[in-house]
Amino acid sequence: METKIIEKPAIRVVGFTLKTSFKDERNKTEIPPFFHNVLEEGKLDSVSDRLNTNQLCVFQIKKNNPDFSYTMGVEVSKANNVPVNMTELILPSSKYVTVKIVKRGPEDVGQAFGYIYKEWIPNTIYIPTGEPAFIYYDDEFFEIYNKHGYAGNPLATVFVPIKALFIKRLLNFLKIKRFSN
Repeated sequence: METKIIEKPAIRVVGFTLKTSFKDERNKTEIPPFFHNVLEEGKLDSVSDRLNTNQLCVFQIKKNNPDFSYTMGVEVSKANNVPVNMTELILPSSKYVTVKIVKRGPEDVGQAFGYIYKEWIPNTIYIPTGEPAFIYYDDEFFEIYNKHGYAGNPLATVFVPIKALFIKRLLNFLKIKRFSN
């Protein structure tokens, strides 16, 4: 998988939140119908102050806790009138490692996160910040998905917030252990 490191300013997101869990693989049976319900019924179309037509799926995961929140939302410039049944999130500005994936289902997302956390991060000077990760759906996804569905191999981008760990940087500098930047 090809990774890129980018900086993003803070992102304000408004959307619908599903409380789910890795326990008993509930996430695998709950997220796909939630995603398709929100997407196919156009539930995010009426959000005011949208910045664009893109959508995000945000994962608010706490370390050592199988329960997490999954928010499907849109970027907004402000959130003055957030409907009662919606959530507002502010993702802080951060450096991110990104991976572009062919998004046909939850397995593709799981593989991307697995690659980033289990293969890429251990071999770099970076560690996760602990802030929410997200999947970004833009024209590369919607132009294909709206015409051909998943059979057209729509593209999405996985974002994981990262920061350099000083000790990894030091070990790299001293050539004790080589990490990629």
